[in-house]
Amino acid sequence: MKRPASPGAPPEHARTGARSLVEHTTSALTAVALLTLVFIVGFLVTHAASSPALASAMPAIYAGLIASSLVLVRKWKQDWNARRAGQAGAAHMAFRDPVTQLLNAEGFADALARYAPKNDDAEGSLAILCVSLGRLKDIYDRLGESCGDEVLRDLGARLVSAFGDDASVGRIGEDMLAVFHPASSGIKLALVGGQINRLMDLPVATPGGDVIVPSAIGVNFVDMPVTAPRDAIRQARLANSAARASGSGLAFFEASLDHAQRLQMDLEIELRQALQAGELQMVYQPQINETGATIGVEALMRWPHPTRGQVPPAVFVPMAEAAGLGEALGRYAMDRSFADSALWPGLKIAINVSPIQLRSPTFIATVKTLLAQHGVKANTFEFEITEGVLLEADTVVLGNLEQLRRMGFQIALDDFGTGYSSLSYLGRFPIDKIKIDRAFVTPLGLRSDASSIIRAISDLSEAIGVKVLAEGVETRSQLDILRAEGCNQAQGYLIGRPMQPGQITDLINAPASDIDSARAA
Repeated sequence: MKRPASPGAPPEHARTGARSLVEHTTSALTAVALLTLVFIVGFLVTHAASSPALASAMPAIYAGLIASSLVLVRKWKQDWNARRAGQAGAAHMAFRDPVTQLLNAEGFADALARYAPKNDDAEGSLAILCVSLGRLKDIYDRLGESCGDEVLRDLGARLVSAFGDDASVGRIGEDMLAVFHPASSGIKLALVGGQINRLMDLPVATPGGDVIVPSAIGVNFVDMPVTAPRDAIRQARLANSAARASGSGLAFFEASLDHAQRLQMDLEIELRQALQAGELQMVYQPQINETGATIGVEALMRWPHPTRGQVPPAVFVPMAEAAGLGEALGRYAMDRSFADSALWPGLKIAINVSPIQLRSPTFIATVKTLLAQHGVKANTFEFEITEGVLLEADTVVLGNLEQLRRMGFQIALDDFGTGYSSLSYLGRFPIDKIKIDRAFVTPLGLRSDASSIIRAISDLSEAIGVKVLAEGVETRSQLDILRAEGCNQAQGYLIGRPMQPGQITDLINAPASDIDSARAA
């Protein structure tokens, strides 16, 4: 969302440098002219005594030189003042956001550090608010830069108007505004009562129509004077993150948020180390067909932390993606799965692929490198994607999916039915299999409509030539109903829990009667 320079215009620093050069040159020339006049006066005074004609002309010459000197002194003073004013203006703008003219992050922190109450009656604490603006990037993308800038200015003006002269308002991030204000009872009531949220959520008029920018507010109360402004702002940001995560729109900073962030930072460092040291493990959950034979496995990543125990994937996978480790984590999973696949030549290995990987222009090159490195064939593997990938698919994602299909990989649509399910996905995108989410499997035998949903999905899959597999199968009754309704592939705790590679080898080598007995038990 940065404002690009005008086409053909020189960079701002170049224009500033050129102006500075001109100003300094003009000032230097003025100074040289003054020195020249001083030299001329000295020369004339020295020679006037020996020349009567020159002595008689000296009063007029002196008058002209004095007038010229006064003009030059005045010009030099003007140049000096202009340069001082320019420097002050540049220093002022260094603390301002160029779009909104509000304080920028540096200026906001500086103002917070220097703040002092205007009267002795003011309370001894400040409320620092961080206001995140949802969908702002979409507005820039859809309506253009000028409309996006106008929306930002409008929202900033609302905060300035709402808090008055006692507050300072800044833009401290691309999609985040900030305010600090004496923590009066009125401000506290306005926050708790949702008045600030409602103000920010009012529609903004644009040439493209009214737009709504959902906001979330994080609040941190700090004592005056604020001796660590950046830390105080960081804590308000943490509260903002909590407000967004909870969906409440408002959260106040608590020490537990700081502890949670420090814990997350520690975990992130330890995850990086675990990736580099190869300490993450792959386990595999078996998948069966209508005869009960194991036909494939889903590769799942586990992190056995040496002191924290098993860290759930629901914790470390989002953390890795937020920390920029998404591609590294995905490569690690493919590398291990490709290596382990040599143990089971007849099985299909399903590997989860994240949107981050599919949006990467280097993803296909990475896959080809790993295939060659391990000497395995693409048709041995199946990549599982989520519906969200298809919803946000761009040309890079679609190109990567098409190339994977041409290489021989199969594509499975995971968690089918829980997101933005649309029949158009199955016709528009290269899908080979859909995986029915456990949410539709758990009610089987308990709700009358549950079987009908499975039948509808199975009939659809058969009609378009797409395989279907049910996840989360935990009872024999669920498996029997699935088969009766046309879903012949299954995965879940009834079939087998995630296993170490050696356990999968034992499973596929075990007699079928032993496997059936174990599942019946």
